[in-house]
Amino acid sequence: MNRVLCLTLLLAACDSPSPAMMGETSVHVRSGGMDFSVRIRGTRAEAIRTNMTWNPGIGQIYPHARLAMEQVSGCTVVESTLRGDTNVMRADLDC
Repeated sequence: MNRVLCLTLLLAACDSPSPAMMGETSVHVRSGGMDFSVRIRGTRAEAIRTNMTWNPGIGQIYPHARLAMEQVSGCTVVESTLRGDTNVMRADLDC
């Protein structure tokens, strides 16, 4: 039973925003076969990858996270501000 509870709590945390994005509604999008939960606050964007991918490299995630942020925001990601890891990417937007 403890394993089930731990797994449930872990999965519930998969789409948790950073403190800067708390309170923002997420939009779920698919880009390049990957699922992202995207939040926008002003000119800042955050994309959280929500699907399982075996050992993804940042180069595999980077372009799809950028496109997901642009799709949701309608703005262009400022390339030099895109940062993060294979699970969470953040960027500034040029609107």
